[in-house]
Amino acid sequence: MSRSPEREGLMQNQENTEYSKLDEVQDQVNKVKGVMQQNIRAVLDRGEDLDHIEGKAEDLADTSEGFHQTSKKVRSKMWWKYCKSNLMLAILILIIIAVIIVICVCASGHCDQKKK
Repeated sequence: MSRSPEREGLMQNQENTEYSKLDEVQDQVNKVKGVMQQNIRAVLDRGEDLDHIEGKAEDLADTSEGFHQTSKKVRSKMWWKYCKSNLMLAILILIIIAVIIVICVCASGHCDQKKK
């Protein structure tokens, strides 16, 4: 059986069409593969970034705990300093009042009297 030239032309066109469809599908597969590889790289980069951020968060938590303890100590020291200064102010006021009372009593003449 011999093939007619028309039939051979149709078969070649059909084969070319199939190859072009196959090439088109292969191009689409390659594009999807490239996109997926980029997505995987991006996910890995984000994972590294998340690990880095997590490390920073842990460091920040440790630092904040130290800050909290230091601030409690400073608050306690400042409270005692405030109490001491109020106590010293109260003692100073009492001394001034005592001096004023002594001056008033002596000015009225009671300091010079001797007991008989």
